Amino acid sequence: MVNKVERKSVSDAVQDEVKRLITSGEWKAGTKIPSENELASMMGVSRVSVRSALQRLSSLGLVESRQGGGTFVCELDGSQNLNTLVPFMMLSGENQKYMVEFRRIIESEAAYLVAVRSTEEDVLCFWEQWERYKQSEGRNSMSEESIELDLEFHLMLLRSTRNPMFTQLGNILKDTIMENIRYAWKQTKNNKAVSSHEQIISAIEKHDPAAARSAMWDHMDIVWDLVNRGEGKEG
Repeated sequence: MVNKVERKSVSDAVQDEVKRLITSGEWKAGTKIPSENELASMMGVSRVSVRSALQRLSSLGLVESRQGGGTFVCELDGSQNLNTLVPFMMLSGENQKYMVEFRRIIESEAAYLVAVRSTEEDVLCFWEQWERYKQSEGRNSMSEESIELDLEFHLMLLRSTRNPMFTQLGNILKDTIMENIRYAWKQTKNNKAVSSHEQIISAIEKHDPAAARSAMWDHMDIVWDLVNRGEGKEG
């Protein structure tokens, strides 16, 4: 049975038209776009529809409102497309496995890039973060502090690629990655993340991208085994 196709809402049509003007280059980065009243008049729609469309475009990172200055087109670097991803906030055991598979591919390549691009300052920051993580593990390996520091390392890694796509992916999936970490470490009393992180950072410090990639892959293999163990308990 074929359902009727619903008519597109006015705000959706406004959003699509503004997006077209931006992505086609007619409205370039840094350009101040017409006011809500002007856009409403130009498009023959209500100001409410324009405002709704601009709010959604702002959440996607395509435009930004400046206090007292109007609305401007953002610099497009490709990461805006990732804003349409909707992360899982609560993952079942099976979806936890899918998340590990996804992270293993993404973060292994991120480690490779960081080993190529890292500076002395980057490496120092990684070691400082690792030291804080090691100390938290010594106090309580399953504390919320320890889990948050584990997450911090992985987000630092994505940011240190100096690739806005990786950075934005970390921003979007931050809460989901944290739940993935929490779920995995609940399955063991022998958290090996501290030593795994040390191996990854050592490879980065040596600017050995292949070793960094391999160390991250091995680390995520440990997480994979733990998540599989947890799924077995759920079953």
